[in-house]
Amino acid sequence: MAIVEHRAVRGATVDERGNEQEDGVVREWPDRGPWGNIFNKLLCVLAVAGIGLSVWAFVMEFIDLRDRGESRERITAACGGLIDPDPVLGLNGDGIDRVKLDDDYEISTDEPYSGCVVYRVGDPGTTYGHFSMAIERFTVAPDAEEAERLGTEVDEESSGPLRSAVRDGSRSATPTVRHAPPHPLGDGGLGEYDEYGVTARAICENGGKVSSIEATAVAQYDEPVTSGDRRTLAGLARQAADRAAGRTGCSAGLPELPSTLAEPKLELGPATKAGGTCAWYRRFTAEQGRGQLPDRALGGPAGKASAHDACVLAVGDEEIRRIWPIYAKTAKDPVDLREVLEYHDWWVKTETYVGDRARGLRSNDILEPTALAPGAAGTDSEGVWWASSVCGGRPAVHVMWMPYPYDGIVRDRLEALFRAYVDDATDRRGCTDVVFPDAADFARS
Repeated sequence: MAIVEHRAVRGATVDERGNEQEDGVVREWPDRGPWGNIFNKLLCVLAVAGIGLSVWAFVMEFIDLRDRGESRERITAACGGLIDPDPVLGLNGDGIDRVKLDDDYEISTDEPYSGCVVYRVGDPGTTYGHFSMAIERFTVAPDAEEAERLGTEVDEESSGPLRSAVRDGSRSATPTVRHAPPHPLGDGGLGEYDEYGVTARAICENGGKVSSIEATAVAQYDEPVTSGDRRTLAGLARQAADRAAGRTGCSAGLPELPSTLAEPKLELGPATKAGGTCAWYRRFTAEQGRGQLPDRALGGPAGKASAHDACVLAVGDEEIRRIWPIYAKTAKDPVDLREVLEYHDWWVKTETYVGDRARGLRSNDILEPTALAPGAAGTDSEGVWWASSVCGGRPAVHVMWMPYPYDGIVRDRLEALFRAYVDDATDRRGCTDVVFPDAADFARS
């Protein structure tokens, strides 16, 4: 007797040879020859494999959706609900599904300063940098703790704003900055950005306890930040600043994001072509000559409402070789030319802070830091000069700093150089009550 396996196809059955029978009539599979039969069996195998792969794909999609859902919840909780989690997951290429949050950081708008840090989960046991968000709340009358937190060293990079000039035994042909100068979001009223992060600012208009709120979104991965990711960061920063302002009773109408964001640059170009926040220097040298001043420059777009901008100037190798003999003749203890070219960049940096960031600035003098206070002006006698003004009713500090011994080489040009910078920064913003350092502050030995 034939062993019969029942199939759910119109009541048909299949005998032990694989032949189909219905109503007692056996319908044999057609014999297609050796290759045809192999082909039929291969189709059956592929069909079964396809079903298996479909099941596997469904399972993996379910796991990804579950992981993504859990990641959304973690980001929302750690970042205080100030940002939508999906844009965070979408950063860096195709985005990610699994994240780990740093348990030491959690955003709370009840705190003066807080943040969240998101890591991408890779292979088992590995995590990679992905994203961070920081919220900073400024009060109208800061207490001692806030004043200490606001303390910012304007020359925080002890070796200066330039990257190391020597790599792999050879000197870079073009001076490059460590970080791009701040670029304004639109006219700067919303905030600034650089090559890896965006800061959005809510300026409170209702005269309450809170003066302003800053939200900074930063890409923490090693790959270059694309223009698309930078716009995502800008959206996250603005969203966080807006929501944080709403929670703290800060009435602030935030401008919309600009339609385009210029790509930040790191390489300094010819000073004769300088524009944006360095345009003042191009005009100054065209009118008064360059002499021993820098021949390279890098700034950002000039925003009339920018709360933070900068211009970096540097002396190229050929200019150092030209200037060095003059310096060597007058210096008491001149540095060897080769040492200068390899280890001692000659540069000038100018920087302006407007608003709450202008409070608490100080120089990097190790023994006696100098407070660069709004409403005053002066020098720290260690290569830092500052002036102050009032821009749109908010305090502003304008700073110029440079390394030793280059400050001595261009000593006779310092006052005129600094005045040209401050005049440009204050005229652009419509600032008043400008206070300059005394002439004696520039006549240092």
